Amino acid sequence: MEKFETNEEIIYALIIDDLDETITPEDKLILEHWRSVSIENEKTYQDFLSIQINLDKLSEESDYDVDASWNTLDSKLLSRSEDRPTISLKLWLSIAASVLLVCSLGYYFLAYPDYQVITTAENAKAVTLPDGTIVNLNAATSIKYSKRYFERDRRLELLHGEAFVQVIKHAGPQFHVVLGDVDARDIGTSFNLQKNSGSIKVIVEEGKVSMKHVNSGEEIMLVAGKIGIYDLQTKTLRAADNPETNYKAWLDKKFEFKDSPLPEVLDQLEKVYQTKISIDGAGLNDRKLTANLHYESLDSVLAVISASLQCKTTKLKDTYILSDN
Repeated sequence: MEKFETNEEIIYALIIDDLDETITPEDKLILEHWRSVSIENEKTYQDFLSIQINLDKLSEESDYDVDASWNTLDSKLLSRSEDRPTISLKLWLSIAASVLLVCSLGYYFLAYPDYQVITTAENAKAVTLPDGTIVNLNAATSIKYSKRYFERDRRLELLHGEAFVQVIKHAGPQFHVVLGDVDARDIGTSFNLQKNSGSIKVIVEEGKVSMKHVNSGEEIMLVAGKIGIYDLQTKTLRAADNPETNYKAWLDKKFEFKDSPLPEVLDQLEKVYQTKISIDGAGLNDRKLTANLHYESLDSVLAVISASLQCKTTKLKDTYILSDN
């Protein structure tokens, strides 16, 4: 298997077959394994995908035959003899670019990224990807994906923020999320993602998720109830039991509190409802709340808290204030 994986001619031919959607199931497994071995291999695949994108764009503007170009490159790759010096990927990509330049009747080979970028402001938003996967975005979150070619690669990038992903079963490539230094690969599941300036977190609700450092190759497998944390300062990756009971409250407005200090409760509510909540009176800081809450409005949640802790809630402009009766 290792000898096969290092045979560039065959691997490049498999990539072309994959992009042309003529690859056999057996070869597809081999290619998927090769792509997962290293970040360099995945970059090689993306380089070929970029060529295919530009070929398609050129074909839209002329009578250029896309299939003929890939067949030409394919035949060149497979015709290399074993005793000839190894030629770098850069040269073979140059060959593809040259074919484009000659056959496109004067069109230049330019990169036309076909990415869809979605950003939320103050409100959460649900997005359905081309394969049917549902991504719920929290406030202040951005994602990026190739709208046109997504089903060929099923690659989503979380630029920043938080998202809950419900992956649909699909016969195509494995769904994966790019998170900077780490990748999260799905094995039929739903999971929550958080990416900020200090860390990257993956919390699995159902199924399994592989979380892998793209440079070192370090990998952890997460199952339901587990959290994977990548520390951006120390560059460390670890798995643990998920202690964040309300990690999904921003989406479903479900809260579970057990002897939770009121300041911690209000801090979570502020983040979910994007509203300032303050305490008037030092005595409330020591009070603890035990409750399961499932309400759509912040007013309903605060009404329950006020009744449970024997305090009152008032609103001053855009701020809610909890104080002693």
